[in-house]
Amino acid sequence: MITIITKIELEGTDNLNYTDVGYTTDISIINEINEAYDVSLGVFLGENRTKLEIGEVSISTFFSGVSYVNEARTEVDTIEGSGLTEITNTNQL
Repeated sequence: MITIITKIELEGTDNLNYTDVGYTTDISIINEINEAYDVSLGVFLGENRTKLEIGEVSISTFFSGVSYVNEARTEVDTIEGSGLTEITNTNQL
C-alpha cells in the first residue's frame, strides 16, 4: 500500500490549499500523521462544522496558530510520474 501525504494550509482567508508532499508505505508514519490531524484540524472541523457552514466561524481561526497540517489518507497503487519522494520519518515534513 502506498499512501500519499498531503500538506493542508490556508490560502487567502477562507480557502484550504492541498499539496501532495510525499508518500510512505510505513503504517506507523501514516498513523502518526493522521492522529496529529485528527486531534488538531479534525477536532476543529468536528466542533465547528455548523458554524463554518453558516459563516459564523472561519477556517482562518484554526490556522491563526498553525501554519499547516498533514494528512495521509489517499491510497494509490503507484506513484510513477508523480515526482513525490518517499517519507521515512515525519521530521522530513
